[in-house]
Amino acid sequence: MNTTHKSYWKENTLFGLLIGGSFSMASLLFIWGGKSVAMNPQLNNVIMLLTIFGVFVGAKKYRDEALGGVISYGKALGAGLYLLLIASAVYAIYTYALYASSDELFSTYKTNMLETLKLVYEGTPIYNTLLETFNMFLMPVSIAMGEFFNHIVTGGIFTVLLAWFVKRKPQDFQQQV
Repeated sequence: MNTTHKSYWKENTLFGLLIGGSFSMASLLFIWGGKSVAMNPQLNNVIMLLTIFGVFVGAKKYRDEALGGVISYGKALGAGLYLLLIASAVYAIYTYALYASSDELFSTYKTNMLETLKLVYEGTPIYNTLLETFNMFLMPVSIAMGEFFNHIVTGGIFTVLLAWFVKRKPQDFQQQV
């Protein structure tokens, strides 16, 4: 049991770091390709695909290598959420560093957010309050925290489903062998 516990943290932490690194690399490829990363739906789609693939492969790898091919739904869900937590933290740190080091990128993000806010809320009673709050709290750290929670929530939804595909009962494993 102790070996499994050590293996859980080691394997899932390393794979979570790899997934988070792939998020950051995707963002860098967009930047190097001359595309904006500020509120870019294409980048978000690429990162979501990397999330789905990474969580599935990571949980399956943990099941096959550390648990001998058998895993419950709960353990698969826990492994997937832990992978997601590590990957999201890595990407949040990267996002903070990116926006803190580039005034141009931060300005682009702020402009895009203001345009969206204006498009959706202009003419409503809460528009001015939202605008003041937005200007007060928008900083690189708030962007990074937003990315962190965004990936946790959206990735968590997929992880709930992916854990069902990864789970394998002992009798299912014996039938395949």
